[in-house]
Amino acid sequence: MFPIFTICFLIAISSISFANISNFTELYKDIEELINLTETFHGLENNNEYFVNFDSAKKPIDYGTFDFIIVGAGTAGGVVANRLTETNFKVLLIEAGPRDPDTVSVTALGAYYYNTPLDWGYKTTVQDNFCLATIDKRCIYPRGKMWGGTSSTTGGVYSRGSRWDYDDWANLVGSNDWSYEKVLPYFKKAEKAFFKTGLDASYHGFEGPQGVDLLEDTPGLTKTLLKAFEEKGVPELDYNGKSPYGVGRTQIYLNRNIRTGTAYAYITPASNRTNLVISDNSLVTKVNIVENIAVGVEFIKNGTAYFARASKEVILSAGSINTPQILMLSGIGPSQELKKHGIEVIKNLPVGQNLQDHVGCTAIYFRTNHTYYNLTLKQALELWYENKRPLKAGWGSQILSFINLKNDKFKPPDVEFIGIGPNGASSEIAKLNRYNQNYTAAYKILNQYTDLAFTVILLHPESKGELTLQSNDPRDFPLINLNVFAVEKDLEILYQSIKWLLDIQNTNAFNHFERLHLLMPGCDENFKTDSREWWYCVLRHIASPDYHPISTAIMGRDPSNSVTDPELKVHGIRGLRIVDASVVPITISGHLVAPVVMVADKAADFIKAEYNGLQKN
Repeated sequence: MFPIFTICFLIAISSISFANISNFTELYKDIEELINLTETFHGLENNNEYFVNFDSAKKPIDYGTFDFIIVGAGTAGGVVANRLTETNFKVLLIEAGPRDPDTVSVTALGAYYYNTPLDWGYKTTVQDNFCLATIDKRCIYPRGKMWGGTSSTTGGVYSRGSRWDYDDWANLVGSNDWSYEKVLPYFKKAEKAFFKTGLDASYHGFEGPQGVDLLEDTPGLTKTLLKAFEEKGVPELDYNGKSPYGVGRTQIYLNRNIRTGTAYAYITPASNRTNLVISDNSLVTKVNIVENIAVGVEFIKNGTAYFARASKEVILSAGSINTPQILMLSGIGPSQELKKHGIEVIKNLPVGQNLQDHVGCTAIYFRTNHTYYNLTLKQALELWYENKRPLKAGWGSQILSFINLKNDKFKPPDVEFIGIGPNGASSEIAKLNRYNQNYTAAYKILNQYTDLAFTVILLHPESKGELTLQSNDPRDFPLINLNVFAVEKDLEILYQSIKWLLDIQNTNAFNHFERLHLLMPGCDENFKTDSREWWYCVLRHIASPDYHPISTAIMGRDPSNSVTDPELKVHGIRGLRIVDASVVPITISGHLVAPVVMVADKAADFIKAEYNGLQKN
């Protein structure tokens, strides 16, 4: 029954994929359909859907020869496909999911895709120090499975990170190509800034394919949040400008009201080019490697196996979870891990190791004296058509702030704060995170029309996890062990950040708001509220990954501790390059879409320089 249900869902999604978003009635119907399907779907546990009626005895069918094969039409793969097909290269772009439905255009719906076949359905392994409030101590780990990948399901925040991140990156990998001076032109190349308020213009682009804009202020809230931070000595600024140290209105990937993920900005504009072939609903199972040369890939589509050849390169852009899985299934990875699953070792590299992510906690809530956006879905969508809140941003994001606890303005920020307005401070967070019965009950105190929340994000955790194989069968999901809070210092930095933020209730801007205290089972009865021990307990229970995984195919010079070189070529394997977040060697002081688009744009220039004899930037 499960695979049949999945197929039915995908048929339903494909039927709305090409709806005209100028037609209000059709879009409203599609959104209702999405929400209803989210309520009834029970989650994915494996990749069996691709293998319905699959006959393993049949040889793969020849799918043809291409200059480049790109695996994954997500945040990175769509950019690379667009840039390479600007030339006469013949490109095959393979995507596991379908074309993005038009409902993706409405940014606030992103989380609704988490529990659908348009998300991979990943969860972590059982965690010892983390996600203790969930049903089985396993965090959800959403990854978009459609055109645009996770850029189609995020909250839409545009945040690049700090200049010090990229200079540290360049120093770590021994290549100035990744310095801030060298990457800034790529951030500007991708961006089309529409906003003027507070804009640090010399750091932004105005002609790129991805629109970026500010939302209108929520009356009585956005300015209050900005004033509260200013009272604490945090200036208002453009956090994507010269310095991130301050507070600013949230910059969002938008063209008026439309989400500008990479499906919108890169894939759809290129999809009709004659030198681009897109095979969606296709699961890549292996990179074929002959005498240490990547010659093509095998994939499953509609229960049939195919083989496609690459005359120049295979480019893995399947993301920080799927790229390492494909590498290991192909014989590239830690020899001990591969041998454990009976996979021939072609190249011993630290694939899947060094898994890093930001860690966030939303546990500070206030009740305001206002009622905001007490709207039906239909009313909210009518406002969206008028280019107004609340559906233009995920989780009601109002402001972003970056600080360094030691006030060292020449190092990357330690912490990010997100001020979340109505519709984000919702009991839905308990359902989304799969909290157990006790914690789900605790969150029912929240009123999404009057309450606001703060998310505190640890930007540079020292704890690292790993990604390993469950088996040598591509049907099986990989094992994701985040290992969060293995280093207790991470808990302490988050605690100190929360203490810093709690002082906001003493500002004049907040003197008319009431702090809400949610029940925290397992913590309230054992520790004094707001004590260090209590917050450590709370963090272990309800902190969550920020869904910004990196470093599972880490970039570097030395094959003993890295997977690719600084030009993203896999060590010791010709014709194989990795272009996605898995190569990023350090956590970034911001969100991940902008850095990954930058990596993809630079990679396209590396490739063009190599095969067309062009000069690199």
